Amino acid sequence: MRKVQKDNAILSGAILCAVLGSANPALAQTSDAPETTTTLAPSTDDIVVTARRREETLVSVPVVVSVLSEKDLERNNASDLTRIGELTPTVVIGTYKSNGGGSLAIRGISSPANQTGFEQAVSVAIDGVQTSDGRIAQLGFFDIQQVEVLKGPQALFFGKNSPAGVISIKTADPGKDAEYILRAGYEFVGDEYSLEGVASVPLSDTFGVRLAVKYRNLDGWLRNTAQPLANPFYRPLTGAPIGASQLPGTSDTRPGDKELLGRLTLKGDLSPNLTARLKLFYAKSHDDGPGVATQNIGPCTGPNPRTFGAVDPAADCVIDRRTSVGDLPPVISQTFALGTADGTPYGDFTVYTGSLDLDWNLGNVSLASISGYNSTKYVFFSGLDQTSLSQVAFSDIQRNEAFSQELRLTSDFDGSFNFMLGGFYQKSELNDANDVKLSDANYVASANRYVSYADKNSQKGSTLSVFGQALFDITDELELAGGLRFTRETKKFSKQNTYGIGAFNTLTTLYPGETIPGFLTGTYKDNNFSPELTLSYRPSSTKTIFAAYKTGYKSGGFGLTSPLLLTTRIGDADFEAEKARGFEVGAKGVFLNNRLRLNAALFNFKFSNLQVNTFDPVRFAFTINNASSVKQRGFEIDGNFQVNDNLSIRAAIAHVNARFNKFLGQCFGYAFPAGTVRATATPPTPCTFVNATALTLQQDFTGRAPARSPDWAGNTGFTLSAPVGNHIAELTGDAFYSGSYFAAETMAPSTFQNDFWRFNASLSLSEADDRYAIRLVGRNLTNKYYLIYAADRTGGTGVPLTIGEQRGVVSRGREVALQLQVKF
Repeated sequence: MRKVQKDNAILSGAILCAVLGSANPALAQTSDAPETTTTLAPSTDDIVVTARRREETLVSVPVVVSVLSEKDLERNNASDLTRIGELTPTVVIGTYKSNGGGSLAIRGISSPANQTGFEQAVSVAIDGVQTSDGRIAQLGFFDIQQVEVLKGPQALFFGKNSPAGVISIKTADPGKDAEYILRAGYEFVGDEYSLEGVASVPLSDTFGVRLAVKYRNLDGWLRNTAQPLANPFYRPLTGAPIGASQLPGTSDTRPGDKELLGRLTLKGDLSPNLTARLKLFYAKSHDDGPGVATQNIGPCTGPNPRTFGAVDPAADCVIDRRTSVGDLPPVISQTFALGTADGTPYGDFTVYTGSLDLDWNLGNVSLASISGYNSTKYVFFSGLDQTSLSQVAFSDIQRNEAFSQELRLTSDFDGSFNFMLGGFYQKSELNDANDVKLSDANYVASANRYVSYADKNSQKGSTLSVFGQALFDITDELELAGGLRFTRETKKFSKQNTYGIGAFNTLTTLYPGETIPGFLTGTYKDNNFSPELTLSYRPSSTKTIFAAYKTGYKSGGFGLTSPLLLTTRIGDADFEAEKARGFEVGAKGVFLNNRLRLNAALFNFKFSNLQVNTFDPVRFAFTINNASSVKQRGFEIDGNFQVNDNLSIRAAIAHVNARFNKFLGQCFGYAFPAGTVRATATPPTPCTFVNATALTLQQDFTGRAPARSPDWAGNTGFTLSAPVGNHIAELTGDAFYSGSYFAAETMAPSTFQNDFWRFNASLSLSEADDRYAIRLVGRNLTNKYYLIYAADRTGGTGVPLTIGEQRGVVSRGREVALQLQVKF
């Protein structure tokens, strides 16, 4: 009863706020309109979005979309995808630097981050070029003009892997006037400083250039507590050198990172009918390895975690700002392909992206071409068992490269019929190579190697799709839009152990169907039709009601993370495509002399073959499969109310009921005592045995919410501005609520995140023309540490009759940042 009362109270309060105010910083006015204005003029000055790959006003587009302006990002110091996601209800984004790079969720639908080869159910489009690589969660963003968060399936206009939604990011272009910007910031808790410079220059009446550069250095908000200790896994009889008998602890008790970002934009009219825009982006970052990006969250036997049964007295099992990742002894690290001379961990992330956007105006039709290139490379060496022991350690080099080309022909007739026709092609290649150590006891003197296996993996893909949409104005107020995208997807997979011991010694293994010993290969091919139909009613330019049938698609493929064993088969590595279909209805409007904006939507979708994976500690392998289906239904309400020239308030609420339908998946890690037989074994709650003879566990997910899927989410806030002499003072405050959820796919008890609130605030003083500005920004002011992502911890299943320990990605705690800006 208390739970029901609590949910009703949250719902009632949020709906009241929505009636009075705005759901989202996303719905604030554009940066072109002063915050103090009382008129919005939606037909001319309203927020412009490209949710249907054409420019439309936010109030008229029949898509559920939230918009974040440049001001919204500045007020919340949102400089990466995780922080951007925090500003929109139902969006949960976490960075998981090893394996898949990160996980992006919208409305409870996401893909695991701990499997290289999974593409994300939420794709990210940067200046029109799309990527579903989870490693994009590691990338910093700056000099952004606008962010659009499109919720629900977006197959028609963003067809490559977007069944849960799209985050579309538009970076700033050159303007008609010269603009020079200097920004500097310092965050006190993490000792993080940043410097940013922008130079935007019109070289002629038709051509401009914009160069933006940013440097950021974070000393560290985390604390690495790893300490020196005797190596319990040292085995002198193996011939291991004496230098491996002592573990060094950490050389950096405060892990951080630094990055350099740069973007060059050229934009111009090459002729009266041809506009071109070229964007070239480069990013280089350095961190202390992926091990410190997660921490041990238990459950632990006693106060300290264990790796393969050995205790780390310097680590804890609490969700906080402490982690424990030990350096490796130099005699061990030097045997890794990418190890360091002194055993210190590291991670180097390099990104190159480019986009060429050409737009021909041919009268009543226009032809648009977007050529895109994305390249990410992450090289790291790190302990990965979240203890001082660092028995599980990797060196890895992962490259992901994609080239894409899209063409769109769009009409703009005066009559009742218009259309869009297009084609999309992408060629991609993912390569991954690892050295993996599972225990220092596995030293092989003849090879002078501690690693249990070294592997090389690749997946090459090609995508070809064609799409089209027809728009019919049935009447002046009623529009019917129907479209279809056809996609053909092909992927080729190859996996090989170049070195291995025991079950990993596969160099001479001839796998079923293969002709070359030691190689496991596969080919994935699929064709998909994704239709969409939308009926829109616009009684005026300030009001829209729409109903839509939408579908989504995310291709299948292969998992590259699982090690290759003697018993591995191609069925252990492949997975099928995800699909989505369902309905949504929405209403948007501007009321009270353009002072009140309200948006509402109802949705009901079914997601089939949701791609999932869990870690099997017995085989030391990931189990990759597809859940039968997830049914998702719910509603969202948001709004913004301009109370007067000085005060605006905003609020949003979202309820998402996402539940598995008839899905038996793997249990979390659990250790049975040596010699246990099936007849006398008892499984942990809520798991069961898969059959009457094996100790393999499973659990029934039917009726349960997927990972990272809170039933309720919302936010409310205000902006108060007032003149102070020749300056404008502005105060903002925002509260964000998230319901409870499991952070891990296995739903291990320790990965359950209770519901929580976050609070942000900012205070700024600027000149009326924004030439000078100083801002104090506070994020997560109550210092709440909460789980964003979690998974079984390798080496954590070592105590009999206990649930395996988990690793978690934990939110950053309180931040207090001072920002200075000069424009001239």
